[in-house]
Amino acid sequence: MTRSIPCLALTAALASGGALAQSSVNISGTIDIYAGSRQLSGGARSTRIDSGGLTTSQLNFHGVEDLGGGLRAEFVLGMFLRADAGDPGRFAGDVFWGRSSYVGLGGSMGTLRLGRQTTGTFLNFIRTNSYADSATFGPALVQTWINAIAQGPQFLGGGAPAANRALTGVLGTTDTAWNNAIGYTSPPLGSVTLAAQWAPSETAGVGSRKGVSAFYSAGPLSVGLAGESIGTAAVPASGPAAAVLARQSTWLLSAAYAFPFARLGAGYFNTRRDYAAIADDKVTTAYVGASIPAGPGAVLLQTAVSRQSPETGAAVRRTTTAVGYDYSLSKRTDVYAVYMRDRFTGKDSGDSIGIGIRHRF
Repeated sequence: MTRSIPCLALTAALASGGALAQSSVNISGTIDIYAGSRQLSGGARSTRIDSGGLTTSQLNFHGVEDLGGGLRAEFVLGMFLRADAGDPGRFAGDVFWGRSSYVGLGGSMGTLRLGRQTTGTFLNFIRTNSYADSATFGPALVQTWINAIAQGPQFLGGGAPAANRALTGVLGTTDTAWNNAIGYTSPPLGSVTLAAQWAPSETAGVGSRKGVSAFYSAGPLSVGLAGESIGTAAVPASGPAAAVLARQSTWLLSAAYAFPFARLGAGYFNTRRDYAAIADDKVTTAYVGASIPAGPGAVLLQTAVSRQSPETGAAVRRTTTAVGYDYSLSKRTDVYAVYMRDRFTGKDSGDSIGIGIRHRF
């Protein structure tokens, strides 16, 4: 839900007769806090009151101005919150406007944006994913975008830091949004929307980035295809203690179909990593899930399986499964309960459970 603050902006010179353009600013957000116990495979158990069980808590400002002739200007400023403690960001040290920070122009030919903006890969993923953007209980997101450093040292390969390969969370390298990016989104071409994004290498240790995506949506069927790559400079594989990458490329195929009894979703990630000093590898993640209407809410299911295969050495495998129930109290407020089980090669299984409240405004 958004709150709209309308205003009138004077856009013509005084001599032109004082034409007016309509503009507005919308404020929206989500506060999501859960209580529970969390333990990933091979890690210690912690009891917590934490933010972001099903959705990362956030606050967003979105402004649009009608420039006339079918042209519009827009801006978005979006920040993540750790609402349990009142802290900004998804983690300590996260940028303040970590969700979005861009300005753009749009019209009949599409929309052009400049600034920090969400990647096409991530947008396609959450549009078809039964756990949407849950970074805590969503198996597919936990295995891909949450980097190995954040999840625990058990998800790093052995050896000195220069060879300490990240074994999971490989897209934690690229993040869900890119800084210093220029992005283009096409108008709907029938049932298909196309997008492209590019970000130059402006900071040492962060490679230039490029991505393209296509999303099809018609009736009950949605299908997404996206690819992205980073390179031309060394980038951290998943944190300061991990091996250094020379290049990484990923493609994602995802789909969802809304049957009368459930919305089913599935996807497949394929990531190749070229390292600066150690053997290259490939990481694949396949996942399948469902959102099944039940009473005033829905049962949420998902299983994700990742396999990391180095050019030399043994492969490792991770399987994560979650089952939950999301109960709607209103259009804006829901309560939920989720259980997640996590297994990784050579490690004890981990079990997590959470009961939370989510409110959108």
